[in-house]
Amino acid sequence: MKRKCDIIVPVYNAPEYVEICVFAIFNNTKEEDLGMVYLLDDNSNKITHDLLDNLSKKYKNKLKVVHNKENLGFIKNVNQGFSMCTSDYVMLLNTDCFIAKNTVGKLMDHMNKNEKIGLICPICSNAANLTLEMYPGFSYMMMDELLEKKFKGINYDACTVVGNCLMISKRCIDEVGYLDEIYGMGYGDETDYQFKSMEKGFEAKVALDTYVFHKAEQSFNTTNKKRSERIEKNRKIFFDRWGDQYNELLKEYNKNDPIEYIKENITKEDKKPNLDFTFVLPQMGKGAGGVIFITQLVNYLSILGIKIGMLNLYPGIYDEIMNFEPLNPNLIGNFKSKFLIATIFDSIFFSKKLAEKMNSKVIYFSQGYEFMFLEGTEYGKVEASFMLADYVITISDYLKNNYKKLFNIEALKISNGIDYNILHIDNKKINKRPKIIMNLRNESLKGGFILNDIIKKLTIELNNVDINVINNSKKSDFCVNNNKTVNLNIIKGPIPRMDVYNLIKEADILVDSSLSEGFGLLPLEAMSVGTIPVISNALGNQEYCVNGKNSILINSVNNPDVYVEEIKKLIANPKKMEELQKEAIKTSEKYAFDDTIFEYYQVLNEIISNKVKPINRKLTNNDKKKLKAYLLTDLAYNRIMLSCKNNYVDCRKSTRKSNFIRIAKEYVKANIYLGKHLIKTITNKNHRL
Repeated sequence: MKRKCDIIVPVYNAPEYVEICVFAIFNNTKEEDLGMVYLLDDNSNKITHDLLDNLSKKYKNKLKVVHNKENLGFIKNVNQGFSMCTSDYVMLLNTDCFIAKNTVGKLMDHMNKNEKIGLICPICSNAANLTLEMYPGFSYMMMDELLEKKFKGINYDACTVVGNCLMISKRCIDEVGYLDEIYGMGYGDETDYQFKSMEKGFEAKVALDTYVFHKAEQSFNTTNKKRSERIEKNRKIFFDRWGDQYNELLKEYNKNDPIEYIKENITKEDKKPNLDFTFVLPQMGKGAGGVIFITQLVNYLSILGIKIGMLNLYPGIYDEIMNFEPLNPNLIGNFKSKFLIATIFDSIFFSKKLAEKMNSKVIYFSQGYEFMFLEGTEYGKVEASFMLADYVITISDYLKNNYKKLFNIEALKISNGIDYNILHIDNKKINKRPKIIMNLRNESLKGGFILNDIIKKLTIELNNVDINVINNSKKSDFCVNNNKTVNLNIIKGPIPRMDVYNLIKEADILVDSSLSEGFGLLPLEAMSVGTIPVISNALGNQEYCVNGKNSILINSVNNPDVYVEEIKKLIANPKKMEELQKEAIKTSEKYAFDDTIFEYYQVLNEIISNKVKPINRKLTNNDKKKLKAYLLTDLAYNRIMLSCKNNYVDCRKSTRKSNFIRIAKEYVKANIYLGKHLIKTITNKNHRL
């Protein structure tokens, strides 16, 4: 009879991690190996509660959700899970831990070959003494593939097993019992359990051929101070019980350290990433929606086994999930990639030059109608950028049809997707006090100047409403609100995705006056929670919005009065709002990200296998002349590379002297630049400074 493994996932908030964790379980585990997956909700917030219910519907008979009415704490919650499990093996998995291809099967194989093994855990990206950090350019899936190739079937004695991903045999659980609840919220509990198991003759092992991703501390409801207090308290409990045995085991472990063994047997060549696809991003940034979406793509496609990575030309602040290690310009020359994916017209010229040096092809991933960017002042450059692409992937019929019309090229269209499982609710009640949400962005094409006028007019023409404005604009001076019945709440952005989701879940109406949307994710996200979009009919918004059925589309896009009138009509007609809500929720069902990701998977595999042929566009002499103006010479390319590399100076090597030199150089460069323009101003009456 085939042995199976049940998986226990204790959940406390962190819905974005829960969603990916579950996706990895079901897409990286053979059906015959998987028993039941238990999501144990320890009285989480509403957004997590809704996610778990959506996942329960999605995975039906393979996944069971338990909602605790009160917060039991980590260990009691896990023990509750142990009591439910019936399979031969049980895996304890944290929500911020993502398993790799056949993790469950590989760990079971180790235990099947040696029935003395009671506990076994994999190598991890973040797991105390079992940490092996991801190499630059590697996803955790690629790390797993490398370890399996080099160390297949090898396991070492564990000094301390790690509980973020820990498989325990049912026989061990039956003989040893459950985790000791004296350890409260957790820490040291799994090691205590290990030593109890070893007293009963079981072995605890580390599988060297298996690797998982772990973020750490996303599964606990604690502050840093409380965490430190908990750790110190639990360390004392553990060492009072097992101090002598632990120290003896540690001596033996240090002689046979699995991480050191791995490092000694991994060569420089092994560490060089060999990718199929690499996104080339001008800069990381938490406020950029395109960056967030691309990072999600890399996360999910990595889980599905695509060898895909990210090259960031300039550093930036980004704290969302990344189950891969990005590349930077200092590593160019140490990695290979069959395809480079440019994400905006500015980066395609660099990508093309880099592709020539790497003998790669270029994919243009067009998320917006870039001809309108920068108020259309770069139209010719955008047009030239399309002449360089071997493939074009885009996100809406509007964009696909335009590229056919403008260039006679067949773009590959894949619809955008939203975090449907996190966002979706079946029914939504209208607030007695209407709530309106807006997202103010930097670019004038995103309609911030129109939104500002709408806000002012709403404070004059409406009473007893709440207006929440996420202000992502670097500079925005808001109106005076003299209406005491209107709450105008300005929220400084960018803010985390989950905070955005909570705001749109609470709202009745989303207002967006953007003049340029390739697809428009925010209105679709709003629709999935029954928040009615009152938005411009800009470009790709019409991909899913039907005026008067699931949204309100504004044709007079630059007239704030029209937006205000439509908002007033909605608020005055709750029945109409309910009809729109139902249709909006229904429309959003087609755009679940974890479904659309398989479209990306299919298209990228077709490109790799050459089932989709590259674009064969014949350039006219005029095309070639225009293109020549923007192609990078080797000298220009090297200058860009030098600039990019300088922005990745290792701060550990940085000294006060080196910092002073860099500042002095930038000061000199800035003054030379200003000096040149000052001379032009003096000598040319038509030149503006």
